[in-house]
Amino acid sequence: MASKPKQADDSAPASLAASLAYTFKLFATDHRVLAQNGDGKLIDIGAIEHREKKGFVVSLDVDELESEPEASEKKALQNIASQITFDYLDGLFTSEDVTEFHGKLADLPHIELTLDETLPRSLTDRTPPHLF
Repeated sequence: MASKPKQADDSAPASLAASLAYTFKLFATDHRVLAQNGDGKLIDIGAIEHREKKGFVVSLDVDELESEPEASEKKALQNIASQITFDYLDGLFTSEDVTEFHGKLADLPHIELTLDETLPRSLTDRTPPHLF
């Protein structure tokens, strides 16, 4: 499941792999991690805790993804972001209920990440697939 944001599909040549970039935000609040998509939908995706002598750790509720301990909440969010793919996060937005937050999201520790959705080859390359 681990991958880096902005990574093209390895099965297609880089020149043929068309993609669409989507921006998401991750927020740390009250021991929870919230995610927001470009449409403004806000969902709860995991926990953030401070472990003594180690640092802040993000643990996502689905697939047991966990960040490395970091010195700040923002760095822990950046660490977990490197493990999240578009399909993973988009799937959460499809399946999770909206979370209500009262306050200013911009005042919370947060990061913005851009993930690429790679389009199927059938939409980018009109040549038939190679048959063996």
